[in-house]
Amino acid sequence: MLEQWKNAWKLTPRWQNATIEGLMRALTDIHEVIRVTALITCATAVLERPRLDSDRLCGIGKAPVIQDVPVELQPLLRKTLRDENAHVRMAAAVCHYTIGMCNNEAQMIMKEALVHGNSADSWAAAQCLALEGIATFPVVKKILSQMFDKNDGTTEEQACLLLTQLSECSSLVYSLLAAKLNSCQWKDRILACRALSRIRGYVSQDLKNKLSQLMWNDWNLEVRQAAALALGEMKLGKEVHDQLRVKLNRGDCWMKVEALSLIGWLQLMTAKLLPGFLQCFSNDFVAVRREACLTAGALRIKDEMVLTCLFKIMQTDPHWKIKAFAIRALGQIGHVTPQLKHHLLWAVHHEEEPGVRREACHSIVTLQLQDESVQAILLERLILEPNEMVREEMNKAVKVLNFQHTEEQEMIQKIKNEVTRHREPSSKRKCGQGFLLEHRGIQLHIWRWSKGN
Repeated sequence: MLEQWKNAWKLTPRWQNATIEGLMRALTDIHEVIRVTALITCATAVLERPRLDSDRLCGIGKAPVIQDVPVELQPLLRKTLRDENAHVRMAAAVCHYTIGMCNNEAQMIMKEALVHGNSADSWAAAQCLALEGIATFPVVKKILSQMFDKNDGTTEEQACLLLTQLSECSSLVYSLLAAKLNSCQWKDRILACRALSRIRGYVSQDLKNKLSQLMWNDWNLEVRQAAALALGEMKLGKEVHDQLRVKLNRGDCWMKVEALSLIGWLQLMTAKLLPGFLQCFSNDFVAVRREACLTAGALRIKDEMVLTCLFKIMQTDPHWKIKAFAIRALGQIGHVTPQLKHHLLWAVHHEEEPGVRREACHSIVTLQLQDESVQAILLERLILEPNEMVREEMNKAVKVLNFQHTEEQEMIQKIKNEVTRHREPSSKRKCGQGFLLEHRGIQLHIWRWSKGN
């Protein structure tokens, strides 16, 4: 609080060079700036001066006693609380709260500054009064205003610490934060959810319902996630879990998608959620199957039933994009089996859609599949692949997996040239059958060459 107030008023006192006599003169100086600087010097010195280790004893066997505020200064500090200048009185109140000498006069100055002071004074006043446990509407409102207006990590941390303390003695904190959940600004709704997740106290049923409503119905994904996290932090995880299970089992298409999205974001999977989750892989709606694949990849679930569902989708789903999402999920999960390798190589070699072949190639790199069969298939497809984007992905795979060496470049180029020659229109009419036989010969040559290397 003191540092923020000093920075706002651009005060940089040097307490290390101060003396008691000098401070006494400054506290009675005719210039208000000198008096303010003296007050803040005293406060800064109390906070920043090094503390002697209690183990370091003086010569007579007792720890040296150094007072935070010298006796000579204490009457002058109290007198500044009645200074004729408002800025000096505010500095005096800040000093008294900082050094732990707050009294009724200092409290009255802070209450006045809270209502009528500028931004710096009212924020300092709100912090001081909150630390005393004064949970009035102006105090809580100022703390919330500061947190929402500044919207930075330090202010949020300070505000939440103060709100936590005030929430133990008043429900006003929850009431005003609940009002922020209705803000038209989505960032305000997120901040309110974050604050609610960090403070402790009694949570009303209305507030639970509001957070639940945001978790399922807010248009913004980040708000929905923040509301779910807030409910979890409020020890309401069971309620969230039960709602997720109901949505997975009985919800419509979009409810299932939202439930899956939250499950992935919360990194949550239980035995009770699993049956409903598995059903989503065979759902009639493309969006549900897509989200199920994304969630499986995010959770990296190695359950055999989940892997079986993903294998089925990558082979039989009617939409190629869903096949690609299933392949990506299998790559993210990272559970390498002979069956997975077989399916990926089959997809690289035989899938009609370039997007599926490309994703399969990417997953091969992710899983670091580097045996001879993978090498043979990739080198063959690198030569014969008609799609440019897939070729780029295969080139990247060959380099990452270290399948292609310098001495092999000439042979690869010769085969590419031969394939290009046979793709010319004149050859296409004359040599259809011959090209097919030669293509088989190229495949055999590549296979023998990869085995020999």
